[in-house]
Formats: sequence, structure tokens, C-alpha cells
Amino acid sequence: MKRLCVYRDYTQEELNAQYNQATLVSDITVYREYWSRAGLEASTSLKCELDVPYGPEKVELLDIFPAMNNNSPIHIHIHGGAWRQLGKEDVRYPAPNFVAAGATFIPLNFGLTPDYSISEIINQIRSGVKWVWQNATSFNGSPYKIFISGASSGAHLAANLLSDDWQRNFELPGNVIKGAVLASGPYDLEPVRLSARNDYLNLSQIEADNNNPLKHIPQSGPKIVICWGDGELDEFQRQGQAYADAWRTAGNLCDTIVLEGLNHFDVTNEYGRADCALFNAVLKQMSL
Repeated sequence: MKRLCVYRDYTQEELNAQYNQATLVSDITVYREYWSRAGLEASTSLKCELDVPYGPEKVELLDIFPAMNNNSPIHIHIHGGAWRQLGKEDVRYPAPNFVAAGATFIPLNFGLTPDYSISEIINQIRSGVKWVWQNATSFNGSPYKIFISGASSGAHLAANLLSDDWQRNFELPGNVIKGAVLASGPYDLEPVRLSARNDYLNLSQIEADNNNPLKHIPQSGPKIVICWGDGELDEFQRQGQAYADAWRTAGNLCDTIVLEGLNHFDVTNEYGRADCALFNAVLKQMSL
């Protein structure tokens, strides 16, 4: 019987499986409990300002974990969760290591699907970057040292902060983002649109194209780092390599890090470890 492939060599069932990371672990609650517990410890042990509004929507909030020194680099982190779950409180856990290294750490909240479309979510995080740029000096940060990161769907969203020519519409300098470390993300929305994910994302072809980082590589972007684990699903490993290749083809600088023995959720935890290749790349990027 002839195979009916819907994307590359994948049947519909196989493509759906490639975008279902839950199959990688027997119990994801172990990870979520760590994010919650470590995040609570960070917010109670460090100086911070929580639930700061950056826009009119009730979901448009951010947390600020300021560095002790003035003119510090600022690191904005975009959480994952398949665009439909989690929040900034789930990514507070990296804050202690960032602050100890001399960086201001800002986890960013935003709306989730299906209540908000992908386009609306991306506009929200871009508004969040604008708020940080405008208010940086009020919390010891420098508007000229803004860096970003994201994991999983958060890496896709962060990559849209690198995309070409959006800054003009937000009255921001084109080089407002000085660097990025992206982990385990889908940077091409076409296979996502064709998978079961689209049951709740409701992506049209036009919206998928408009918010597809692989189709909007800037001609003059910052140096970035792309990471993924060798225990990831094949599509996530391929996507990471494809985005890195496209970034370099456009004439930009990009390093890749393959994290040995790590699955999709393990990679996310690397942002909270001070002794790993991913976090060392983050510090190097910020010259810390």
C-alpha cells in the first residue's frame, strides 16, 4: 500500500508524533514541579519586581530580577509550552544565575492560544521588548545591551524578535536585540501547521508564513546560538540545524550546540544550570 505523506517523508500520523514532545518522557510533572519550586525560591530570595504591566492586556506582564550593578546587560526569556500553556512564573528559575553573573533577568508573559492568535502573541512580546528598551535604566539595565532567549515554542517566539523589519513598526532601532540563545525550537511553521498542533493554533497559510522565522531571516542580524538535545525528536533537531544554516546563508553569525543525552525538557532546564554549555554560551554572548 502506497504511503500518503503530508510533509517530507512523514504520514499524517508520523508528523503528528514528531510534534508531540510528551512522548519523550513518562511524566512531565517532574519538570513542572521543578520549574515551580525553583521559580518560587528565586522570587522569594532575590530582589525582584513581579507582575509589571508592559501593555493593556491582563496577560501582558513581566518580572524584573535586576542586577546589582548599573548599566547591566538585560536578558529577556520567552517561555515554552506549545503556545498554549505555562507562564512567566514557570521560567523564573534561571534568575539566580543570571543575577549572580551580573545580568538583569526578565521572564516575559503573554497570551496563549487559542484565546490569542500567534500573530497577537508575537505582537505582545514585541511590545514587551519595547517596554524594556524604554524603561531599562529604571532597573539598572542598559537599553543598548538587550539579549533574548527562548525554549521550545518560546524559541519560535524569540526568533520572531530577530525577524526582519518589525522594529520599524514599534519605533525601535533595528539592532535593539544584541544576541539570542534559542533552544529546541520549531523555526518553520509549515510542518506545525500541517500537524495536529493546528487543531488549536488555527494557522492559515498566510499567518503561518507571516510568523515563520525561517522565511524572515534579516540580512544584518546579531550573532546567535542555536541549541538542541540529541535526545530530541528528529524534527526538532532538523529544525534547529535548518534555522542555523539559513542564518549563516544570510551572512549572519551563528553557533550551534548539540547537548548530549538531553531530551526536549532537559534542554529547557539548562537555562537554570550555571555549569553547562548552554548557560556558558549565554554569558559569553553578554560578555560576562
